[in-house]
Amino acid sequence: MQHGSSGDERREFQRLHLIDLIPGTFGDTPVAINEIGILGARVQHEGALGERGDLRFAHEGQPVVLRCEVVRTNDSQSGLRFLAALENSGDRLRAMLAQLATAALNERYDNSSTKIKVRRVVDGDKTVRGVDAQFVSYRLDDDGWKRRAVFLPEQPSRGFTVARGEDADEMRRLCEVYEASDDEGRRLIRLFAELSVSSVLKIPPSK
Repeated sequence: MQHGSSGDERREFQRLHLIDLIPGTFGDTPVAINEIGILGARVQHEGALGERGDLRFAHEGQPVVLRCEVVRTNDSQSGLRFLAALENSGDRLRAMLAQLATAALNERYDNSSTKIKVRRVVDGDKTVRGVDAQFVSYRLDDDGWKRRAVFLPEQPSRGFTVARGEDADEMRRLCEVYEASDDEGRRLIRLFAELSVSSVLKIPPSK
């Protein structure tokens, strides 16, 4: 679904494809997570899964428990939608995704022979004006980056949207990397930005 008058913005949340699978359980069934985002996950499993259950796993010794429903399944893989995050699991999920997305971006560009250069700068100063707007959109147009306060967290087709209050220098860095990135790199940056949005929207909701 697309939103906005230009028809090129959408509110969607990316998933991170995992090379190193994360072991966990769904109910009493062992699973391995091979894809995860702020809204859901895809897991591999051998036993049958119930329609609803708690997905449990750990990251750096911290437990993450997410109440889920199964939205699609076959003999060995199922897609899960997150219904609620128990205790501090929402923040732990965001922290894990941020760490993994940052590592993936660093791996893509630290060994690159092409030095990332700033071809354009973000216009405006560090203060984004907009009395009640909770989000900031960074859009890459033909004449450079445009930054504006927005009320809805749609993601532009070229650029990204974050929650208001994110560090301006870090956002400039993301703009630089975005310009030098291929499609997968830009998808990772959008995923990173969406973590900021999801915190404001309280996705997944805490329980």
